[in-house]
Amino acid sequence: MQNVDQFMSASNRAEKAEWIKGAIERLEQKLGKEKSIKIMEKCGRECFGPKHSEQAKNLMSESKSTDEFIGKLSRGGVKFKLKDKNTVVGEYTKCYCSLVNQTSRPFSSKIYCYCGVGHIKQQFESAFGKPVEVELVHSVITGAKTCNFLIHI
Repeated sequence: MQNVDQFMSASNRAEKAEWIKGAIERLEQKLGKEKSIKIMEKCGRECFGPKHSEQAKNLMSESKSTDEFIGKLSRGGVKFKLKDKNTVVGEYTKCYCSLVNQTSRPFSSKIYCYCGVGHIKQQFESAFGKPVEVELVHSVITGAKTCNFLIHI
């Protein structure tokens, strides 16, 4: 990948975030939006990992309801609430990804944030034992005040 040495030698997280922003732009230019989204979702699923998948599954089995489960997930700047019996609204008050949350300028697209979509999909699919759909509404690194997701269970 272009200028990987620049990333490796970056002295702070803001410089690394700028490099990642450029890498994501190049990814989208080379592969297109849909393939880039799939790649980033896969990254988020991998980041969530088997240990967290097992924890989500256990947390759900210990909960009496979906509402109780999402209440247990809500802490600090992460909030989940039941919109209706099949939809959960997720809100993060900040970007929790240490690779990009120190960006000095907003990202021009939400492609990178599909990593978070993959992370949430893996979390909820592990808990519910079935596929879910996650919509990215908006994100902090693209200039919004919060990251918001709709999770269709």
